[in-house]
Amino acid sequence: MLINNYYKFDMLKIELNKNNCFFLCKCSFLILVINISNQDLKIKILKNKIKVNNENNFTDVNTLYDILSNKNISKNTVLIFEPFTYHYECTPGFTKYFIDLGYNVDIIMHDSGLSSFFLFEDLSKIRFFIYNDISDIKNYTKYLSLILINYNYVLIETVNPNLFTLYKSLNLLNINHSFFVFHHLEYLKAFSQYILLNKEQKWSLGNFTNFTQINPHYFGNILNKKKNKITRFFITSTIWRKYEILISAVEELKDENLEFQVIVVGKWNTFTQHNISEKVRDNFIFKYNITYSELYNEVNNSDFIIINLDPHNIKDISFKTTRVTGSSQLVYGFLKPAIINKKFAFFYNLNSNNSFIYKNSNFTDTMRNAINLNDLNYQKMKKNLEKTAKNIYKNSLDNVNICMNKL
Repeated sequence: MLINNYYKFDMLKIELNKNNCFFLCKCSFLILVINISNQDLKIKILKNKIKVNNENNFTDVNTLYDILSNKNISKNTVLIFEPFTYHYECTPGFTKYFIDLGYNVDIIMHDSGLSSFFLFEDLSKIRFFIYNDISDIKNYTKYLSLILINYNYVLIETVNPNLFTLYKSLNLLNINHSFFVFHHLEYLKAFSQYILLNKEQKWSLGNFTNFTQINPHYFGNILNKKKNKITRFFITSTIWRKYEILISAVEELKDENLEFQVIVVGKWNTFTQHNISEKVRDNFIFKYNITYSELYNEVNNSDFIIINLDPHNIKDISFKTTRVTGSSQLVYGFLKPAIINKKFAFFYNLNSNNSFIYKNSNFTDTMRNAINLNDLNYQKMKKNLEKTAKNIYKNSLDNVNICMNKL
């Protein structure tokens, strides 16, 4: 892009100063042609390298090669860049906020995140640029940095100090229209050694001091469903979590001949059928490392989401002080009432009107109440949850608008 501008500048000099500058400009022109040729040659290596699994047949799916080969950037366009293979449950939500504010959205994402847009209603303002490995980005930072500066705003969806060199190489730290999402607030200390960000540039999913809360929980067109005849609980298995009270509750409720299922998904298979007794294996369905479209289907077909944060587990305390559990995004976006410990409920705007709140001592009673809840009262609970979700959405949208206007 910049190289082409230099080329035009040299030609203009030739026309104005033929007698004095012809030889110099001619040499400059030859050098530029060589540079363009080398750049194109290097970029074209990507053309056949990157593979895209577009199982949902989205229309505007491209590879990193396309954005590097001078693909035009529309006016009023925001770029979302996710440098990791996770957190793509957040990407549709961030995208929706920008679209609601009148922007087009380009997304540089790993191939595995594409299906996170499985339910997105309108893809007409979105372009996807896919990479297969972070090395695809690192090898072309020189060229990408010249492209990123042309966007109205750039959102780095996951901040990690280990990628500071990459952010710097992409010039993201020197342009004042960048936003950074901190999923771990403790990373700010390490990040601040290199650059100081104002509050409008520091985004978090939760309501934390000195950060701007932007909670992305939009997934697409979610149809309201009645409560299943056989109650389905959804839970994400996470490393370091404890499952004893869940297993004990399932065993007790099984003895009461209650019909229910617990759907377990996640990347960390620390909780499997080997952790449960033979008599309750029919009550558990384990599905690990599924795609985002499969994840959405499992959530949508469930009735409740268990957020098994334990105030006695030191590893869980951070999920109300410096982090936000991704399960809360699913609760808001799919309108599935949560089953959550009282010590964490307030932080996530959950209460007895929109969810089931428990103490560790009465978790079994809470699951039983959820199973026995009739659809009429279930729909009332969902309505209350919808009000909460809409309020969070409005506040987040307002915050995005404020951040854009202040930069």
